[in-house]
Amino acid sequence: MRILDVDQVSPAEGATLTEHLIAGEIVHVAFRSEGAAILFTDRRILVTRREVLLAEKVETSSFPYRAVQHFSIQESADGASRGAVRIWLGAEPQPLHLRANPGTDLLALQRLLAGKLG
Repeated sequence: MRILDVDQVSPAEGATLTEHLIAGEIVHVAFRSEGAAILFTDRRILVTRREVLLAEKVETSSFPYRAVQHFSIQESADGASRGAVRIWLGAEPQPLHLRANPGTDLLALQRLLAGKLG
């Protein structure tokens, strides 16, 4: 997976970024970047990427939380620089790598992932 520069959005806004949510699925944490949306729901992790080279295509990948091997979160002590989240998912050779813009609170994501792994 490639590195995505993301901004955090509200869970309500995140729920509008894809039509792939199922009835009753709740978005807990959501991020968006140019051409991508990453949603952490009560059931799974959804990664939606839009490609616009020759023809517009949308690829949506769905990962159950049991596919999370481990994760790491880097935050700056002063909050003035980018934070980063890397999540190793199943057999994917590279982690899902999100670079969060300054001021993004990654604590909610850390708590969600820790709770799903524990």
